[in-house]
Order: sequence, then structure tokens, then C-alpha cells
Amino acid sequence: MGSGTTSNVHTRALMVVLASLVAVACGPTIGKAPFSVRPDTLEPGDLLGPFDGMVIDAETERPITGATVVGSWAFERGIGLRGPAGIRESAVETAADGRYQIESPDDVPTGGSMRLRRFTLIVYRRGYVGYRSDFKLSGAHRHDFSQYGNKVRLEKWQPSFEHRQHLTFLGGGQAIAKAAGWEAQPASLENDGVMAPHPAEPSGEKAPALQQKTLLDASPLLSAEEVKGVTGYAGEFEVARLMDRVRSDVYDSKHFRAKGKPEAFDVAVRVWAASSSAAETQFGRLSAELPAALPTEEIGDRSVRARGGEVLGLAFLLRERGLVVQISCGKSQCTELGMVLRLAKLVESHIGELHLPSQKSDSAAPSSADGDEGGRP
Repeated sequence: MGSGTTSNVHTRALMVVLASLVAVACGPTIGKAPFSVRPDTLEPGDLLGPFDGMVIDAETERPITGATVVGSWAFERGIGLRGPAGIRESAVETAADGRYQIESPDDVPTGGSMRLRRFTLIVYRRGYVGYRSDFKLSGAHRHDFSQYGNKVRLEKWQPSFEHRQHLTFLGGGQAIAKAAGWEAQPASLENDGVMAPHPAEPSGEKAPALQQKTLLDASPLLSAEEVKGVTGYAGEFEVARLMDRVRSDVYDSKHFRAKGKPEAFDVAVRVWAASSSAAETQFGRLSAELPAALPTEEIGDRSVRARGGEVLGLAFLLRERGLVVQISCGKSQCTELGMVLRLAKLVESHIGELHLPSQKSDSAAPSSADGDEGGRP
């Protein structure tokens, strides 16, 4: 091999090494942020940060000190088929004025195929419902988060809320797990049908004693045979509860999953039980959240029809009983909205068989429901 050939080989090898070093030294590609840079603009923010804002009480508008604020960056690696490449987390506590500041991470993973996929801000303070920058406890997407000048309004914890649902909503991360670790015990008690204590306020107020609670039971409201009688379906159903929310003393569900069929053959019933005014509030939430909602007067005191994706829906209010009912039916099962109305009337006819827990006070309104935006009813 001549000296010229050897030189070319060495040159190519050196170029490969240099290219590799450049790729390793290259920072991650940063995707477009789904949030604005400030509350008063639509200009997108920077996923890498930094971030700042203020945490306040939703009722009093006063700053909350000592709240745990966690910023979490999720990275992925690969070209074409991407895979997770680690998490970076930064945790602070709010100052006396309720303010927080999350700096950009200084140890971001590097490489030519590295990408910053998302940023999530989580805020936690005992005695309040947690906050996430991406979605709410109800499951609805959040659209009011901003990189700078963000205002986090924490709502007080209510006795009707579920600790097990709350922990799932908060997600992972060492800082949040440490701050919310005390909720593991009441969440376990809830699985045994025991009312978990209201969390003590930061001032040290003593939590009420545990009390047994009666869980709402939606099973009498509709049967598989009744569904088949309305829709003419000849197949079989697996009957269980929906997994979108945890069963409690104010909420239950019944899910008719068509065996061996796609989601468009499914049927679901959801029911909320509360005081008359709380039921009005819940019905108002449903009317606002359900896709393509159309108010009607065809059943109950008030009713609304909805449709989204492959799902038809109907919700109605029984004010004096403090009940809100929602029926969801896939379009392959219910080929027109009249079928959904007939199912709703069957449910209404069985309301007398529903065993209701003791009457709730007006303040014990159920939390917001997840709207049907497609997928299984």
C-alpha cells in the first residue's frame, strides 16, 4: 500500500473520530413548547427553561409558602424509532411570597440524535389539590401554563376527593414522592372502603377521625340484556367498571365491553350522586366538557347530547335526587342518538333501585369528569 493510500485512510479515520466527537458534544434538539413564554402572549416558551411563577390559594389569592415545586425534563434518543433517554429533575420550595424559580438543567444528555421531548411542572402542598402544567386532576388538558410569570392557583382538598386518584395524577419523581408520601396510607384505606382523613392544614389543624363510607353502586342501572334489546346486538359483553376514575361514595360506573369487538361497540354508564346544587354544578361541567354538546329537554330536569370520534353520548340531571347520569355508546352499537336516549330512559327507570349514600352537603361537590373525546366510552 502506498504512502498516499495510507494517508487517505488515516484522514478518513480522523474525520470519523472528529464527527463522533462533534455528535457527542452536540446538545439535544429542543422541540416546540406546548405552552407560552408569558401569560399575555401566544409566543411559545422554551422547553429547557428557566421557569418562574407564583403559587397562591385559589380562594383567598394569598401566596402559599413551602409548596414543593418540581420541574421535570424528559429526553429521548434515536432517529426514526425513538426511545426514552432519561429524566432530569429540579425541586425547590416556594418562598414567603409564594414565588418559585426553576433553573435550566446543567447536565443535559448530549448526542446528535438526542431530543428534549417535554417539560412538566408539578406543585404540591399538603391540604391542597396538586397542580400539573400539562393536565388537570379531571383529566382535561391544561392551557394556562406559561414559562415566565406563571400563576398556580391551588384548590383546597375536599373530603370527597380520593387520595389514590390524587397520587396517580401527581406521578413519579423523588421530591413529590417524599412530599406526598403520607397519602399512601389513606389511599390504601380507601381501597378497603374507609373514608380517608382530610389532610391537616399547614397550621397543624388536627384531621378528622376515619369513618366508614358507603360506595356508590351503579350496577342496577342497566343490564346487558337491556342494551341488546335496544341495539339488537347479538354478541356478548364483559361487564366491569370504567378505569378513568376511582369508584367512591359520589361516583360509580358500569362498562359493557363487547367481546372480540372494537371500541365502537362498547357502552358505558357513569353516575354522580351529591346534593342538588352540587349535581347542578357537575352537570354544568359535563355540558361544558363533552364534545359537540347540544342542550335538550328530552329526559330528566336537564339533558345534553354529545358526539365525539366514534362515541355518541347523553347526560341528564335529576335535581331533587342530586344525581347526574352520563350514557356513552359506540357508533357501531348505537347507530343513532335515539338509541342512546332509549338507554338513558331505561337507566332513569332503575334510579329507584340505586342505593344512595347519605345526602352530601352542598360543599361536597364531585370533582370534574373526564369528557368523552373518542376511544372506549
